[in-house]
Amino acid sequence: QRMRSLHVRGWGCGKAPKGQGCRASAAGADAPRGPSVPEGPSPAVGRPQRGDLAPGSAGLAPGQKVALSWRGPWGVGAGLQNLGNTCYVNAALQCLSHTPPLASWLVSRQHATLCPAGGSCTLCAMRAHVTRALLHAGEVIRPRKDLLAGFHRHQQEDAHEFLMFTLSGMQQGCLSASQPSGHASEDTGVVRQIFGGTWRSRIQCLHCLGVSDTFEPYLDISLDITAAQSVEQALRELVKPEKLEAENAYDCGVCLRKVPATKRLTLHRTSQVLVLVLKRFTQLSGAKRAQEVRYPQCLDVQPYTSERKAGPLGYVLYAVLVHSGWSCERGHYFCYVRAGNGQWYKMDDAKVTACDETAALSQSAYVLLYAREGAGCGRPPKCLGRWGNCPPLAAFSTAS
Repeated sequence: QRMRSLHVRGWGCGKAPKGQGCRASAAGADAPRGPSVPEGPSPAVGRPQRGDLAPGSAGLAPGQKVALSWRGPWGVGAGLQNLGNTCYVNAALQCLSHTPPLASWLVSRQHATLCPAGGSCTLCAMRAHVTRALLHAGEVIRPRKDLLAGFHRHQQEDAHEFLMFTLSGMQQGCLSASQPSGHASEDTGVVRQIFGGTWRSRIQCLHCLGVSDTFEPYLDISLDITAAQSVEQALRELVKPEKLEAENAYDCGVCLRKVPATKRLTLHRTSQVLVLVLKRFTQLSGAKRAQEVRYPQCLDVQPYTSERKAGPLGYVLYAVLVHSGWSCERGHYFCYVRAGNGQWYKMDDAKVTACDETAALSQSAYVLLYAREGAGCGRPPKCLGRWGNCPPLAAFSTAS
């Protein structure tokens, strides 16, 4: 079960009675501020145009990697109106909208020209939402109703569940668009190329020393924080070798009997964007684990990979999704995002507030999103292990 998290509708944060979830904060975050922009297209007079957000590649052909980046020092997107306990939707959408490679690809309209659904799939809905959010900075827009399909508007639900449900829907849009050309492969989809990686589970027999490898894809990584004080400690625990013996002994195909063995999980192929989910809610009661778990702005995942290489494998934090409250049945969701210009912002429904990195790094985080450092980051990964001095994401690219 630790190889991938379960995303079952109705599980996770559960559903709260009306009026309990998403309670208004002291700042009144649930009340919309400023003019609300309608869902339909509107002229962006005096604002950057779609061409200012350009993809780094011409398309998504089979076998071709996504190479996308921000063009120019883009700022933060629009605030989102709360439609009735939909803070979980708003927080997740803000994290996705400020994922540089995803946002750049969506506004390029590459999918819209191939979509067999005629613009009615989740990928098309996200393209419209992200484009509108980035072109209406400083205003308040309403999340598209088609993005909320299957979720409640007046009951608290889980932001992580909604985020993964949306990614799954976008992946289906990628597959649908690729079917006419006969290349319906998950690996060619933009969602898999940005968020997708692969776990390797290796079992080694302690008698014949033979190994058996199995591989499992992932879009996110769930971390047990029961005894962890930091994200790094939780990752170390996740990849720690496990002894298989006694009743759990390994049935070796070479030795032809039950034998002691070791089992270890490692990152075999790392994703361009890491979605780390801290298991804050207990599965049965929904009670929240509220202890502090430290997380760095720059994360080196090299120690957790299958193949050890010289030098770090650096990731830079760009979004922190937070749940405020004592149980999954009530509370409030908001997030912090690092915009294309390197500035951190607190996104609390309609309210968008600039803040420093210290505020973003001192939260009781629920979901953390990290983007891989690469040649386009503008600075080598020397910031790893430090708090601050990380390169801005303005030039981030998924090309590798």
